[in-house]
Amino acid sequence: MPSVLRPDTKTLFHIDVTWFEKHGRDLRAEMHAALCDTCRALYPTPADARLVDRVDPQTGEVKRVDALWECLMDHCGHQSNFITPATPLTTALFRALLANGNQPMSPEQLHQRVRKSTPMGILRVLMGAQIENGIVPFESA
Repeated sequence: MPSVLRPDTKTLFHIDVTWFEKHGRDLRAEMHAALCDTCRALYPTPADARLVDRVDPQTGEVKRVDALWECLMDHCGHQSNFITPATPLTTALFRALLANGNQPMSPEQLHQRVRKSTPMGILRVLMGAQIENGIVPFESA
């Protein structure tokens, strides 16, 4: 796997799902906490969410996905209060990646989504001494 030597504002980042287990945190619980009230009513606990069929709106491909991801991508992430000016930047970045189905995004793309800081400011946060919410540079195979 090639590694990212000098990340810039075009470097792609994603949520490393293994980071949560390694750090004693539960990604599904974090996803559940990010749900809107409507979706939380459908899934009162993370255990209530199962695999569901999701049609990719761009390709038409049907995939089995966790119902929490589906809600975050197709409903919660489109709500005006999902990311607000009061949402802390690290939380906003995490939520943007959740709503994007954890498809890698650059600091430039994240800036467009969260409307906070600057692409360079977001890069500085993402490359800080401490990894927040498992967000790391994406390494393609």
